[in-house]
Amino acid sequence: MAGRRDCDSVVTAGRLSKANEFFDAAQYLGAEMPNAAGDLYVDAGIAASDVLCCVRLGVHSNTGHHGEAVALLKQADSRSERHLSTLLNFKNKVAYTHQDLTPAELKKMNRAAEHLVEAAKHAVAARG
Repeated sequence: MAGRRDCDSVVTAGRLSKANEFFDAAQYLGAEMPNAAGDLYVDAGIAASDVLCCVRLGVHSNTGHHGEAVALLKQADSRSERHLSTLLNFKNKVAYTHQDLTPAELKKMNRAAEHLVEAAKHAVAARG
């Protein structure tokens, strides 16, 4: 199907590696560089969502349309959909406006990204 990429173990492992790397880098930057950290939380959440879709559906979204990625994630893990939506709702502010993230927004992004990364790790571990 258009807008979706098939997954194998190499793709899944690569996306999980990136999710972890982006999340760890965001944690490192934290409140010192909130906008950069926020952008990395978005990237971590997207990569982790791809992992969840790979494990559960065998495909992940590869379009630039985030609504499609959210819909696909909803099929793979309905409990995680809202966390990806949270991150994507902040993406425009963090990446494309003059406004800085507030500490509360950064904390919300941290929690959303952490949920997605942990869910991705558990999905891979459960698959064996």
